[in-house]
Amino acid sequence: MKHLVITGNGGAALNALRAIRSVSRSHNITLISGEDCPAYSPVLTTHYLCGTISYRKMFICNRDFYRSHGVKTILGDGAVAVEPDRQRVVLAGGQAVPYDELLVATGSSVTVPPIPGAGECLTLWSAADARRIKGVSQNASTVAVVGAGLIGLQIVDALWRRKKKMIVIEMQDRVLPRVMDAAGAAIMQERLEGAGVQLRLGQQVWEVAQRGGGKGLRLSSGETVEADVVVFATGVRPNTGLLEGSGVALSPGVTVDEGGRTSAEHIYAAGDVAQGTHPITGRTQVNATWTNAVEGGWVAGLNMAGGSGFSRWRPARVNILSPLGLPVASLGEVDSPESGYDELVRRNGSTYRKLVFHRHRLVGAVLVGEVEAAGILSHLMDRETLSPVVEARLRQRSPFHAANGPWEPLQQEVV
Repeated sequence: MKHLVITGNGGAALNALRAIRSVSRSHNITLISGEDCPAYSPVLTTHYLCGTISYRKMFICNRDFYRSHGVKTILGDGAVAVEPDRQRVVLAGGQAVPYDELLVATGSSVTVPPIPGAGECLTLWSAADARRIKGVSQNASTVAVVGAGLIGLQIVDALWRRKKKMIVIEMQDRVLPRVMDAAGAAIMQERLEGAGVQLRLGQQVWEVAQRGGGKGLRLSSGETVEADVVVFATGVRPNTGLLEGSGVALSPGVTVDEGGRTSAEHIYAAGDVAQGTHPITGRTQVNATWTNAVEGGWVAGLNMAGGSGFSRWRPARVNILSPLGLPVASLGEVDSPESGYDELVRRNGSTYRKLVFHRHRLVGAVLVGEVEAAGILSHLMDRETLSPVVEARLRQRSPFHAANGPWEPLQQEVV
């Protein structure tokens, strides 16, 4: 009987233990987390911020879930080190937990740039962060968000809905710089500015100073922006600290193969902490998305439990959000990274679609305004080669419902 240990308590961890139990009820499972609470979804933190759900609704399971799955939990005492030669995990409190197979699903943490005064500002990643921002911003009139990526714009959306005056500072020259192409980002920028959100694009924050009860942000342009509350949303980094010095390959996330296996025997990784090989470009990358976490966790769980066959995980960027009521979706490569790629672009007002192809394969898409086709396109991206009929349909038809009807006929061809 194996003892399987999972460090982490998010989407990857929960889906891994579900996968293990789908294979065997006999394996012992221990789940370790530094947070003393059941699993919650970071995706739901902004819904809590804007008041559409309660604090409790952020949690995706309760403690009965672990008991019903036969899982021993160690909550509030996170793992700080892994000793592969002794096959054990060391906890912050000093306890050592042995394992036969280990899954590292420790997620990621928000990064805050080394700017004077930035350390005293807020960030959003955990349930506790969401509660803190909601409380501090309750009586605020102006909120500044540093960073216009996925997290930043979701914070903007949540607090804009609570009637806050929003100011966004982004060092790149467009919003959603890592998610959208220039044309799609321009449509989102129009929506933000039309809703009264002030944008400072192509500017950096050099200092955050206390100004009475609020803060002043000195920008690279020389301007000083004043706000009651400042939230930094400037990116995340994989939580690999427990593996430093262990000999497990890090670059910067935990390097894994298609089965979630790391460079060390009996150790797997999944979720925001894992770094896999992109099936098209061959580059290794970390994709901090909920979809990648749950899919990677399932694959790693099956393989560490000894399920029949070999389950594979391939990292893919899939992001869907709806800031200020404008739905957008980003899948895979949103810009042609090199020669050999070609793009199909259509725009009709605020509805925009771009498909990116590489050698008869769909490798990316940007959808703005209408995102219903995201699931179908994601399914097609899993295929190494499109059939001539499906590729022709994608290339020749107008992507807008009003012109050619819904996507159902195409869906029937590809599923």
